[in-house]
Amino acid sequence: MKFLAAVAVVFLATAAPALAVAAPAKPAAAKRVVLPTDVRPDRYDISIDPDAANLKFSGKAKIDLTVVRATDRIVLNAADLTFGEVRLSGQAAAPKVVLDDGRQTAAFVFPKPLAPGKYALSIDYAGKIYQQASGLFTLDYEDTDGTKRRALFTQFENSDARRFAPMWDEPGVKAVFSLTVRAPAGQMAVSNMPESGKTGDAVRFADSPKMSSYLLFMALGDFERIHKQVGKTDVGVIVRKGDAAKGEFALDAAAKLLPYYDAWFGTPYPLPKLDLVAGPGNSQFFAAMENWGAIFYFDYALLIDPKLSTEADRQNVFIVVAHEMAHQWFGDLVTMAWWDDLWLNEGFASWMENKATDHFHPEWKVWLSTQSGQQSAMRLDSRAGTHPVIADIPDVFAAANAFDAITYQKGQAVIRMLETYVGEDAFRTGVRNYIRDHAYQNAVSDDLWKALDKAAPTKKVVDVAHDFLLQPGVPLIRAKETAGGVALTQERFGVDASQRTPQTWRTPVNVRAANGHWLEVVSAEAPKTVPAAAPAVINAGQTGYFRSAYSPELWAKLAPTFASLPAADQLGLLYDSRALGETGAQPMSDFLALAKNTPPGADPVVLDALSSQLGALDWLYGGRGGQASYRAFARAQLSPVAARLGWDAKAGESDNAAVTRRNLLSQLGELGDPAIVAEARRRFDAWLKDPSTLTGAARRTVLSIVAANADEATWEAIHAQAKASKDPTDRARLYGYLGASENPALADKTLALALSGEPKPTEVPGLVAAVASSFPDKAYDFAMANRAKLEEFLEPTSRTSYFADLATASRDPAMLDKLAKLKATVPASSRGEVEKAEAAVRYRLGVIQTRVPEMDRWLATNGG
Repeated sequence: MKFLAAVAVVFLATAAPALAVAAPAKPAAAKRVVLPTDVRPDRYDISIDPDAANLKFSGKAKIDLTVVRATDRIVLNAADLTFGEVRLSGQAAAPKVVLDDGRQTAAFVFPKPLAPGKYALSIDYAGKIYQQASGLFTLDYEDTDGTKRRALFTQFENSDARRFAPMWDEPGVKAVFSLTVRAPAGQMAVSNMPESGKTGDAVRFADSPKMSSYLLFMALGDFERIHKQVGKTDVGVIVRKGDAAKGEFALDAAAKLLPYYDAWFGTPYPLPKLDLVAGPGNSQFFAAMENWGAIFYFDYALLIDPKLSTEADRQNVFIVVAHEMAHQWFGDLVTMAWWDDLWLNEGFASWMENKATDHFHPEWKVWLSTQSGQQSAMRLDSRAGTHPVIADIPDVFAAANAFDAITYQKGQAVIRMLETYVGEDAFRTGVRNYIRDHAYQNAVSDDLWKALDKAAPTKKVVDVAHDFLLQPGVPLIRAKETAGGVALTQERFGVDASQRTPQTWRTPVNVRAANGHWLEVVSAEAPKTVPAAAPAVINAGQTGYFRSAYSPELWAKLAPTFASLPAADQLGLLYDSRALGETGAQPMSDFLALAKNTPPGADPVVLDALSSQLGALDWLYGGRGGQASYRAFARAQLSPVAARLGWDAKAGESDNAAVTRRNLLSQLGELGDPAIVAEARRRFDAWLKDPSTLTGAARRTVLSIVAANADEATWEAIHAQAKASKDPTDRARLYGYLGASENPALADKTLALALSGEPKPTEVPGLVAAVASSFPDKAYDFAMANRAKLEEFLEPTSRTSYFADLATASRDPAMLDKLAKLKATVPASSRGEVEKAEAAVRYRLGVIQTRVPEMDRWLATNGG
């Protein structure tokens, strides 16, 4: 699943002193809420008869099962299902049905214990069709002629297959699935496997491989399919009728990626077809889902429209396709045994998306871009509310908390660090052996480490992996010049008392200097000295997951070389100097001076990162004194870049330059640059008169700037465009722009619109979240006041994280009391999401109190 990360925020941290600490062991797990293991499903035969107009469906499930140990009941998962006749082969009497809504289970209780053996359980039932992406759900849209349409899709991860059919809805319980769907005339039904037959309007699909329940998929609607034969696999893209041309880019990407993955994993893709299925709408939680053989994507993550899409959209589509296709091996063919090893799916797919994208599009420099995601993980990982990558997950409700930057971005960062440490060839050999040995089965993290240790026996991969995955936190590597070279020591980088407990990590550290390159494993218990001549770069290439701190003497020699460093190391110095500056471990002037001295001709990814970092610091001011001086400083750094890039695309420029142009101009608009805002308004007015004057990135750039600086007339003009748009992706974006205004009255107007009934159900959460980007307290208060109504539009397992995310960017101490009240209303296993928001607000308040005045003093003498 391609997770949607929350908005990045600034951070405050401190370093814990280095002490001798024992290597981590996996903590004892809390008692898990799981199904009994005395009955095992072998095969499901599920028939679905949807009534889309009335948001309900009826179903029949025949489950071939094995009773492993004598028992008087069969317990499986069920949520929002009602039961009719239930029958078990060999049993004359129907069982008693006992429902547990809290645990989402149904127990079929028999008068006498069932003897071990094979049985067939037949169940008639009925369920709901939802209007948010959980279980079987609808996405409504209009054709270009205004005809209203309704399509059906399913979304089951992490625990919503139980809303589609009664089943063992746990990743460690694999079985074969057969699906039959009643499809109205003219509509296409889609599932994991090819169609195997049709009786009347009932479409039957071939049996799936043995797989976990959350990977089952169904779609039904007015679709068309484009496809290519790639080796033995029929690769297709399924879209709404009329959108076939928009799917060509994704189809081409999939056709390239499939043979690359076949070769890299050493195990060919095993299904006869692979479909990429587009759905018109949005989720507050995810962009795509890796259902085996039928990957689901929201339109914006799969389709390219030349009139509307940007260079960043093209990159994003390729990356998301690469991510979900990587899951066909890591996640689908080999599945984690339980949700505590979710990172095995998501961390690996996040890493592989970058590796594959870099292979086909090295010009995009994706390893540079991915550093911003790693920073999100480090921010979260250095404050209260973090968790180990391999975290205890007591129930499926807690599993929803694991879909975060720790699992995805830290997971992929650790994998990249390990690949660099053991070498590409040995790493790939270990992964190939792991996939081969666990195909169609479940696995745990140590299965992967054992395979890598065999492939690279001198590296002791398991030791490094356990240090980074079984304990939370971020290492801090300090570098100091000595007579023998550069001394490396380790501490802990943390933002509060919860993250100052000393820990040790066996950390692979790359050091590069003019006289050589070294790779050493450094820990709190084992400092190292390398014979590097200053200036030396630690974490050279930025492949390690740690913060880097240079002694003042070493920094004084390194900082002047900033412009000549590789782009990856420029990014590392920018990110680390800001992080350490906000802790007080180093002066904020280190970051501000680097920002001031970043050349306008630096790599576009570096300039993009600089722009976002300057924008994040601007958020700290929030109208406070000194903001005008800070904004003048930030604009002075970005304006020369904007002048060089201009407003319009240039022949022969790189895709990354185009991406940076849009982001940088938008940032200058948010910083109130009068010339930028005026030009955006001029282009916006021309576009209202003639829509052909703006397309693609230029259109989005102008809209983002005028939306942030909107008056009521501009807001109404964008609103009219949103209501008139027939493209679901464009419509949702236009509605989102309504929430971007920095005018509080317009923010109130947007919030009222959100629950007016005008936006489509999947657009409602995004409208409120858009307001939170400028007015987090206002958006949060609105959401709490309308909590019950808003929850109708939210996926059940992500409701807590949605409300907490609205508050995350707050600069008001009163928000902490509000979050405490929210935490008291949610299940204990979901409170970690609220604690993350609390920690974010606390450290932001600390930065505002201690570091903003320091910035003001520096700007007073150096800002010009």
